[in-house]
Amino acid sequence: LKALGITRARFGTEDKAPAAQEILQTLGLTWAQAAAMGDDWPDLAVLRRVALACAPAQAHAEVQAIAHYVTQRRGGDGAARELCDLVLTAGGHYARFWHEAMQ
Repeated sequence: LKALGITRARFGTEDKAPAAQEILQTLGLTWAQAAAMGDDWPDLAVLRRVALACAPAQAHAEVQAIAHYVTQRRGGDGAARELCDLVLTAGGHYARFWHEAMQ
């Protein structure tokens, strides 16, 4: 994860919203500045709070129903990459990151 610039992560957390809140506070961010992807009921507490709630193609129907964006790709088969491309493109950063990756 560090190679991707991800400095905060929690694994095996059952109650995801407090863990996400702690990470946001540590980074000085709010829910309104966050995106998240989830595929099942335990993810709903976080997905309902973030500015951009996403679900992979195989997510539970109730999760897809509240998602702002459902990826074309399945989890483990490019869904995270699809979300990253979406966010980078929307923020106008895709070309810069592409050029940096090609260096």
